[in-house]
Amino acid sequence: MKHIFIINPKAGGKDSTNSIKNALMQLENKIDYEIYQTKEVYDACEFVKKCCEETNEELRFYACGGDGTLNEVVNGAYGYENVSITNYPCGSGNDFIKNFGSKDDFLNLENLIEGEEIKIDVLDVNGRLAINICNLGFDATVSENFVKFRKKPFIKGHGAYTLAVFYSLLFKMKYKCKVYVDGEKVHDDYLLLSALANGKCYGGGYYCAPLAKTNDGLIDVCVVKRVSRLKFIKMIGKYKKGLHLEDPVVKKYIKYMQGKNIKVTAEQEITYTIDGENFRSKEINVKIKEKAVKFIIPKNQHLTSLNK
Repeated sequence: MKHIFIINPKAGGKDSTNSIKNALMQLENKIDYEIYQTKEVYDACEFVKKCCEETNEELRFYACGGDGTLNEVVNGAYGYENVSITNYPCGSGNDFIKNFGSKDDFLNLENLIEGEEIKIDVLDVNGRLAINICNLGFDATVSENFVKFRKKPFIKGHGAYTLAVFYSLLFKMKYKCKVYVDGEKVHDDYLLLSALANGKCYGGGYYCAPLAKTNDGLIDVCVVKRVSRLKFIKMIGKYKKGLHLEDPVVKKYIKYMQGKNIKVTAEQEITYTIDGENFRSKEINVKIKEKAVKFIIPKNQHLTSLNK
């Protein structure tokens, strides 16, 4: 097996190339590995695809960055049976791996290399794959502002996302949308936000889909109805902790469903995100691709986010 480390030198505001090289030097005689440093957006996707096309050898790609780098690796590797992927977390959020363990678990390179292979679902969102979550509405506005704030010195990860949330409160907070789950219209009104989820959380630890499992063949759909700014501020703590389905006051503003095919239509173009990357459309179609990707979790990891 060849181990290929795709390093995004801009992830997390710090170039992790040297620390990864130093860690790999300790394992130099144990594995066959290659290091590739990305140069621009979509570079990781194109490089991974090229590697997959050139050999039938078993390959494992390590996305050394955040959820955006992992997304690119997924889109490049999808469809190749000889390929597995994982995440060596160097980004600002690294939310997808929270389905399986902590950041420190995945930073143990030796345990990651000796890890267990599992098959997980991915989402097809208007023709592009998402490994974690598609967000729309207020969440997508927050994502756009997060990109601005995380570039500021001394504002990292969770702090940048929280700042983006409160900054976004100054702007539009209602979006007229129709939401369909497996062909049934479940919402036809203004909404604040919606998360169409494979994983549980996003934004540095906002647990929008606490019931999500990454191999259950289902998309978790969380719709938050239109609320006032004051009400939203009161709700956000519960939403962040994933308690919005339990709290009797908060859950009356929530619609939570599961399905295999989701369609969202809007009267005007709205921003939506795919694993944190922003797009715009009047229609968003999301379908599940079951057990489509081989993902590596660290050795001896206790799993709670999988169907057994």
